[in-house]
Amino acid sequence: MTPERLTEAYGRLFPRRLQLAHLALVAHAEEVSPDGWPTPAMVAQFSRPYRVPRDRLGGLVGLLCRSLPGVSREVWTDAIREPERATPHLIQQHSRAVQVALGWCLYSRDLWLPRPTMH
Repeated sequence: MTPERLTEAYGRLFPRRLQLAHLALVAHAEEVSPDGWPTPAMVAQFSRPYRVPRDRLGGLVGLLCRSLPGVSREVWTDAIREPERATPHLIQQHSRAVQVALGWCLYSRDLWLPRPTMH
């Protein structure tokens, strides 16, 4: 897939408000996060004013969010910083919309910043 096709897919897959929240979140993280990558708190912060689902916005930046039964807080998994924790079993527990967002994030990351080859 080319960068042009990836950009075209972004426009088709994600509603405009989610795109705006994503772009604002990434721009903010580049300025304030030590590694330039969004945190779960930032995802929550940007999902509110843009009125977008926190889990789907998180997926666009490689963060998976879910609530555990009987627990009031959310549990976040970082598929970018700790990819070994984002197992296929965990990913399948999320909605299709979140899976698509995460897939787009991981594919675009690999397109722009290929992972190093382990020897």
